[in-house]
Amino acid sequence: MESPPSSKSTGILQVIGGLYILFGSFALVSMVQNCRFSFAPLDGQTGLMADMLRSNPTYASIMRALFFPGLLYAVVQFASGVGLLRLSALARKIAIGCALYGFVAALFTAWLTVTYTLPFTLAHTMQQVKNPDMIVTTRNVTLASGYIGITLGLLYPLVAFILLKRTPIPRPDFTQS
Repeated sequence: MESPPSSKSTGILQVIGGLYILFGSFALVSMVQNCRFSFAPLDGQTGLMADMLRSNPTYASIMRALFFPGLLYAVVQFASGVGLLRLSALARKIAIGCALYGFVAALFTAWLTVTYTLPFTLAHTMQQVKNPDMIVTTRNVTLASGYIGITLGLLYPLVAFILLKRTPIPRPDFTQS
């Protein structure tokens, strides 16, 4: 009779697998919804993202270049999440690769956020403020949300990498009868 796999390692792998499925599917949906920014002319489009892409051709080029790697990452992350739920050793290796790529991508995204996104968003938000008493609060909330996003973006793949490296795929024990 085989003994069941360790419930602790199985639980960790299932949580990470579930998060990979959740974040991978969210990224896929977001990429599909936002593909118009990468492939359609920006002239007729409205909204903050379209304004930001129109105002900075360098940022627009970077975002277009990142579309297909981001789409591939979302698919691989989703698939490795499904594999982790099935306790696949190959899926664990792929998920570790996803975590490494996610950390590097988060570093690059942090640079993009500080260099392009936050200054544009801050300027746009400050134009919307009508009450002078709210200027400092609005500025602080905008900056805090940007920096919290950067921190979480870096923390999640780092924690996933550490947990995946420390948690082997449990193997059934065939020695007990």
